[in-house]
Amino acid sequence: MRQYEQLAKSIIQQVGGKNNINFVVHCATRLRFNLTDYSLANTEKLAKIDGVVGVNPTPTQLQIIIGSHVGDVFEEVVNQGIATDSSDIKEVSQVIDKDTNLFNKVIDTITGCMTPMIPALTAAGMIKVILSLCTTFNWLSNESSTYRVLDFIGDGAFYFMPILLAIFAATKFKVNTSIAVIVVGVFLHPNFTSWISSGEPISFIGLPIQPVIYAASVIPALLTIWMMSYIEKGVDKITPQALKIILNPTLVLLISAPLALIVVGPLGNYAGQGLAWVINLLQGQLGFIMVALLAAAMPFIIMTGMHHALTPIFVASFSATGTESLILVAQICANLAQGGASLAVALKSKDKSVKSIATAAGISAIMGITEPALYGVNLKYKKPLIAACISAGAAGCFAGFLHVTLYVPQNSLMAILGFSGDKGTANVIAGLIMMLLSVIGSFILTLILQKDENKAVTSTKEVQKQVA
Repeated sequence: MRQYEQLAKSIIQQVGGKNNINFVVHCATRLRFNLTDYSLANTEKLAKIDGVVGVNPTPTQLQIIIGSHVGDVFEEVVNQGIATDSSDIKEVSQVIDKDTNLFNKVIDTITGCMTPMIPALTAAGMIKVILSLCTTFNWLSNESSTYRVLDFIGDGAFYFMPILLAIFAATKFKVNTSIAVIVVGVFLHPNFTSWISSGEPISFIGLPIQPVIYAASVIPALLTIWMMSYIEKGVDKITPQALKIILNPTLVLLISAPLALIVVGPLGNYAGQGLAWVINLLQGQLGFIMVALLAAAMPFIIMTGMHHALTPIFVASFSATGTESLILVAQICANLAQGGASLAVALKSKDKSVKSIATAAGISAIMGITEPALYGVNLKYKKPLIAACISAGAAGCFAGFLHVTLYVPQNSLMAILGFSGDKGTANVIAGLIMMLLSVIGSFILTLILQKDENKAVTSTKEVQKQVA
């Protein structure tokens, strides 16, 4: 039997069986099930399955936390005959609970559209950091062809961000992906961008088009695909069955693209500017308070799955300024603090298995995957979680005072490279101190608070059931 086959079968059984599963997807650490009847899922038994770290029910998903090997478990779940996306569902009306409120639907949509983009943005950002190091240490001239090639490779993910969003949003809003990409691609067409650069007025059938540069934008693309989902449904209702294959895509494109350029795109641009203004306000003179509060509260935000709703905010910040000094800085503090607390539990425990589990969870948290440490160690013993929150808040306050800035979308130990940028060495040193405060502070506080090991550490078998 394959390594994770039994785990996959046990999970399927406890969520109500194959017939109760509409589809399943996964993120960095969680299986995300969309179920027909959520009442059939036994969350208590799910949490006790060996290999499951925790269970997080939401109004639109049943999230089962696995850990960094979630991709392997997901593959085994799919091998059992489970659909991987909503396109395989015949009754779409059963997919989303009718009682789900608007706020939860918006959060679920944002999560589905934004989360898949993170690896591309991280990779592109790291290339930009490498280029920064190359020029800082005179390894490459910024006039060399090698540098220039690497530069546009690093810019690619940011420049074509609307296209990436169109692909993921098309899946989320259930529209034709190829048409969605073409409609959003109009924003980036060379002729359109050069027309804007020329300064000449632009119009369509007498209606003015605002000269907006949409490269690296977020909100215009999301709003465009949302609009397109209604246009596609409307067109499908009015076209004759025999001509749908020709008329449907043609009409959708002819209606969606001009509306995107004339109305939706500019509105999205204004919304993006408003979001950037809010970010600048939060990062103002009292920004250290916001960073500290976010860092301390991040574990609880993660528990609710709301951390994905923060993605558009830091993406908008990177799109507008190429930097971020609020959300990702807070996440770095929180993640490293979780890792330090878990490593302290490992040091203090005399149980070899607990040592191994807590050590692995601590390292995972420092590298940006916090669920094993959060659910399997710190939350279970409570005091390590308190220590982590205090340390993260203190480190966030320090970072806010010194305006620690990231030049790469990163929230783990690898952010060390992301502090290198226009602010120079001082920002790198401040970032390193912030990270040390997070890890060492939570480590020491956990050693102090977690005094009674016998009460804190449960049996090896029980711990193993809670940590992947």
